[in-house]
Amino acid sequence: MIKMEKDPATSNSSLGDEISDSFFFQIHRMKRTIFRRTNALMSEAGITLQLEQLPLIMILQRENRSQRELSDITMRDKSSILRSINALEKKNLVEVQKDKADKRKNIVSLTDEGISLAKNIRSLMKKAEDEVLSVFSQKERGEALETIRSYADRLETL
Repeated sequence: MIKMEKDPATSNSSLGDEISDSFFFQIHRMKRTIFRRTNALMSEAGITLQLEQLPLIMILQRENRSQRELSDITMRDKSSILRSINALEKKNLVEVQKDKADKRKNIVSLTDEGISLAKNIRSLMKKAEDEVLSVFSQKERGEALETIRSYADRLETL
């Protein structure tokens, strides 16, 4: 058997092609673009949140949750959630109280300031999404959303 030497330049190029042809890589590129625009708009608006704190604010806008539920929903470990909650609490955006029914649980809720911020963020996210997706026609946007939602629904059953 003849062992062929690989040319590093060719090897790197084919690796780059392989990565750029990856579904995950393309999804990541889209996510990065949307997040970059959202972060820019948030920065312009003077909103100083860490990226990992954002989902907590948006989840809590809909319903108060226990720390454990926030951990499960965001698929983050409990210590990471606790750090984010503590940071948000210091900014007076959330408050933590013991569950009346189960004293082992801590229930996290938005303060009035947190509710106001969540509404502002939702508006900025919508604006960022509209800006980023402006490269699509209305029909393409609808089709893309339907396709991505279908993929996400099916993947969640794995």
